[in-house]
Amino acid sequence: MSRAETAPPAAEDAEAESGRRDYKVPAAEKALDILEFMAGCREDVTQTEISAALGRSIHEVYRIIQLLEGRGYLTRTKSDRYRLSLKLFELAHMHPPVNRLIDTALPVMRALAGRTDQSCHLVVLRGSTVLIVLQVESPLPMRYSVALGSHFPILETSSGAVLLAFMPPDERDALLDRLLAEGEAGVERAAVEERLSAILDKGFEMRASLAVDGCTNITLPIRDHMGATIAALTVPYLPQKQARLSRAAVFEEARAAALEISRGLGAAEAPARNRAVRVEEPARPRRRGSP
Repeated sequence: MSRAETAPPAAEDAEAESGRRDYKVPAAEKALDILEFMAGCREDVTQTEISAALGRSIHEVYRIIQLLEGRGYLTRTKSDRYRLSLKLFELAHMHPPVNRLIDTALPVMRALAGRTDQSCHLVVLRGSTVLIVLQVESPLPMRYSVALGSHFPILETSSGAVLLAFMPPDERDALLDRLLAEGEAGVERAAVEERLSAILDKGFEMRASLAVDGCTNITLPIRDHMGATIAALTVPYLPQKQARLSRAAVFEEARAAALEISRGLGAAEAPARNRAVRVEEPARPRRRGSP
């Protein structure tokens, strides 16, 4: 009788899973390496620069680059330099949950920007960062703008803090362990936990931006039909003469918008403890970082 015939089902499953993890697909690995490298490039790059950055020969990457260009993932300039196209972003937006979130939030956020004269953006978690999936700009000439598709460190953003705070406790602790292990400079666990506890108690975060002096981040959770927080709505409040509403009034508008988006996704009403809130002065930032 063979070893496979005598192995218990759990052992067979473990072996199969291990085999899947160890299985190598060189061409796919090269393609992913190129895409991940290109995603971090701020300028167009040549094939030589790609091969040098990945530690691979020109011969190894040439055919993969041609394939990615042919499938629309890379764009080549007249000077034979490459840049990442928007195809990956388009594919991400075809994913049903993200697509539904954006479709539900867009009209609400447009109305919010129009009423408040403030920009707003929608953020989701992606690994150890937050990702901007929707941005609506203020109608005023002077405005706060975040590039669509941008990534920021979780602990340097109000959006990230709100998303982290409303995660299930076990998942939150595991992610926080990982973030702190990655060496976030100047961040102490006790301070982070105090911040998250305050967010859970109030149901939102409003604090001075770590990136832009004079800007106050107003951030609220977006919940789905299961009650899970799947995104964060942030209004980076900029006081200026042309703006019609005070910060407190903008907060009320943002809170109503977050509830409307959540209801559009099937969420029930907000927990009772989060319904009556008092707007206070935002905490002063201790260091500079991302918005």
